[in-house]
Amino acid sequence: MTKAKKDLGQNFLIDEVALNKIFELINPKATDHFLEIGPGRGALTKILANNVGRLDAVELDKDLLLSLKLINNKKLYIHNESILNFNIENVMEGKKLRLAGNLPYNISTDILLWSLNNLNQFKDMHFMFQKEFGERLSAEPNNKSYGRISVLTQYLTALDTVLYLEPESFKPKPSVESVFIRFIPIKGRHILSPISIKLQEVTNEAFMHRRKMIGKSLKKILTSKQLDQLDIDLSLRPENISVNDYVRIAEALT
Repeated sequence: MTKAKKDLGQNFLIDEVALNKIFELINPKATDHFLEIGPGRGALTKILANNVGRLDAVELDKDLLLSLKLINNKKLYIHNESILNFNIENVMEGKKLRLAGNLPYNISTDILLWSLNNLNQFKDMHFMFQKEFGERLSAEPNNKSYGRISVLTQYLTALDTVLYLEPESFKPKPSVESVFIRFIPIKGRHILSPISIKLQEVTNEAFMHRRKMIGKSLKKILTSKQLDQLDIDLSLRPENISVNDYVRIAEALT
């Protein structure tokens, strides 16, 4: 059996109870078209391929391809490349994809941003993350975990933390707990829209100086008149501002 590679951040899910729970939470249908990121040895891949219309699995590690090919399912299409370079248009068949993956923890941010960049192609997304990273995504204001990625993710998607897993559920055991999160794209929102672009600009400026009052940071990009019209307490720190208020700030710049 192929050993996990530390440099690729591989931790394979081996807990059958957890695997079945994840399957239930994803709730695949026979007509669904799935894209799986980092299928690894194929634990989830095998179940999905038997229950969906089509499954495209993107796996970078060529040493794992044999295990995936042994699944021997005509509905499974294997792509040996990095998801970050994957052209999603090559697998589209006229309807939105459903996305799933036990993500390598060392590039979770990059993969999430790739997913958000392609968000209009997805019906939903289900990802396994390191618990700390997952908590950053779902964090609410007035929490030290709340930051740029929290604001952007919560603006673009409705997310739901659906399952926590202990290190014993994986081989090799990671040093941290994991969390499985569902994301539903919010209709009409896109990462390249004017609001999203300004939202990234605003949060970049604000969270670059987390200890500064928000008013001092925003003075670099907004006039005093614009700040007054926002009716936001400018003495607050960046982590005290809600997603809706950040959107209002972004709207003032568009």
